[in-house]
Amino acid sequence: MKVNHRRTPPLSLATAIIASALLSACGFQLRGAATYPFSSVFVQRPTTFGVGTANVAGTVAPVVPDVISGLTSNGVQIKTKIEDADFAIRFLQVFFDKRVLSLSGGGRAREFELEYRVRYEFVDAKGRAWGEPGEITIRRDFSFAESQALAKEGEERQLIRDMQLDAAAQILRRLQAVKKPG
Repeated sequence: MKVNHRRTPPLSLATAIIASALLSACGFQLRGAATYPFSSVFVQRPTTFGVGTANVAGTVAPVVPDVISGLTSNGVQIKTKIEDADFAIRFLQVFFDKRVLSLSGGGRAREFELEYRVRYEFVDAKGRAWGEPGEITIRRDFSFAESQALAKEGEERQLIRDMQLDAAAQILRRLQAVKKPG
């Protein structure tokens, strides 16, 4: 039996130029380093990190180190006192919840909703707001099968981590647009 292997012709220079022009015309650009309208910030961690109805120490709120890492990687200094910083990021609440969405015929949970919520504000040492307080709420649904319990637990952990990173990225984008009070 004879098999005919055809090769697709290489992408021509004209096609590459046209594709580049179309991408740049729609506003596409690679993400570069972020620029912030400040050079230093004080980060106030939440006093509590809510998990359902139980609260634990705020130092375990994972979004905080992710925001700090994003700022320092772009040259922003993290200060230990608000008086030494341009302004402060106050994390007012970091909350995680997991709710059952559906049950199997035997009464076991089949589908869950994960919710990750972060409330924050930007203020300076004099208490002046650098914009409106904000809240980010991220929800994800996932199904659960007892036959795949180990894999599903790993999937849940990954979804939670992705939600934390998404919240940090949203806060970092909002920080790029923050304005000093007039």
